Amino acid sequence: MGNYTTYLTAKSSFLTGAASAFNLAGNFYPYNTSATPEEADARAMRADMMAVGEDFNDLKAKEGRVTENKD
Repeated sequence: MGNYTTYLTAKSSFLTGAASAFNLAGNFYPYNTSATPEEADARAMRADMMAVGEDFNDLKAKEGRVTENKD
């Protein structure tokens, strides 16, 4: 499975999570940003299509194994 669904979420480590307990400003989590809303939409849509394509490829490979085993 690809890493397509986490594009717009914050990425942090265990230490960042632990340190965020003491961060009163709330600016510890870096998010993926885009220059414009349109660019963000295009990136998100591309990630969605890549994930769907990967799912189809996985299904196609799985169906091929099932078909080969039936003969």
